[in-house]
Amino acid sequence: MHILEILGACAAALVLLTILGILARQRFMLRAPGTVPVAFRAGTTRWQYGVARYDAGELRCYRSLGIGTRPTRVIRRGELTVLARRSPYPSERGSIPPRAVIVDCRDAHGEVVLAFGEGAYTGFVSWLESAPMN
Repeated sequence: MHILEILGACAAALVLLTILGILARQRFMLRAPGTVPVAFRAGTTRWQYGVARYDAGELRCYRSLGIGTRPTRVIRRGELTVLARRSPYPSERGSIPPRAVIVDCRDAHGEVVLAFGEGAYTGFVSWLESAPMN
């Protein structure tokens, strides 16, 4: 019985350390310059919550609950077309805050839907408009 108790305590400690690592990663990413909280949906009906980082002509979306360092989705400003700006649908209100701004877009990889807070949406529009003229 003693070995099982030790193994159980080690497993619980490992789970706790993993959760703390994920939370620390998210906090670190949100403190980096050019990052905003975002929810995004691409190709599925499920929202993914995370952090978006502006990097020159790209918006890199990272999932909150993950340990990887690669972005889940990279949106290139030159390939992005904004289709619509809207409030959350009634069916989305359980997943997205009611004051969120939803942006339906399309890029080279297909349709992507982004959900921002009001201030983050203003930053997104500024980023789009800052594209160099051709």
